[in-house]
Amino acid sequence: MKTRVFVPSRLSGFSLIEVVLAIGIFLVTILALVGLLGPTLQSVDEVEKTGEVASVVNTVNAFLQHSQEIAPTDSSKFDALYNAVSSDDHATLDHATLFVFRAYQDSDPDSNAISQIIRFSADEEKFINRSARVDADDAVDFGNAAGSIYRVVLSASSALPLSVRSSARNESGVYTLSQSVSDYPEGSLAIEVRIFAEDPGSTFTEDKDLASLADESPVFTYNTAIVR
Repeated sequence: MKTRVFVPSRLSGFSLIEVVLAIGIFLVTILALVGLLGPTLQSVDEVEKTGEVASVVNTVNAFLQHSQEIAPTDSSKFDALYNAVSSDDHATLDHATLFVFRAYQDSDPDSNAISQIIRFSADEEKFINRSARVDADDAVDFGNAAGSIYRVVLSASSALPLSVRSSARNESGVYTLSQSVSDYPEGSLAIEVRIFAEDPGSTFTEDKDLASLADESPVFTYNTAIVR
């Protein structure tokens, strides 16, 4: 009689070294993906900010070119904007300031009722806006802002001929106009537009000295022209 000897088969599986190596490869892969996530999110944020600034630029251009509210009743829109970026007729010196921002209509952050606001600063509104909707004693509540508040500084452009502007910027960082609107010979006025993004809240102030902005970098700068 033959005797059969049964030898148990070796069970297949992973050794401890193989498991450790697999976990190491997995962790390296995860860390690499996490490292890529930061730049990706930053790129998305930059794209969103670029799109928002582009929207502000379009809003400002449409307002300056087509708003029927610009100009007091005894002045044309061109004259009003010319005087707005000069020292004539109002207290500010050689510039005008627009504010562009979105605001909750009923002061409720949980509300979806949001409108876009664009207007000149309160001190300048009565000199530029036909209906004088805002005066120094009735400023818009910036505390209702739903996001960044864009301060848009309008001033004489370097594209203007030297015969009508200063050859260098003044201490506030803007060019000054050397002629009154009645003596201005050009058919259009070139305006430099600088856009600054500011956070709403207790630190925001509407009245800001232009010289204090000289040390800040605008998010965008461009030139536009107002036709006479």
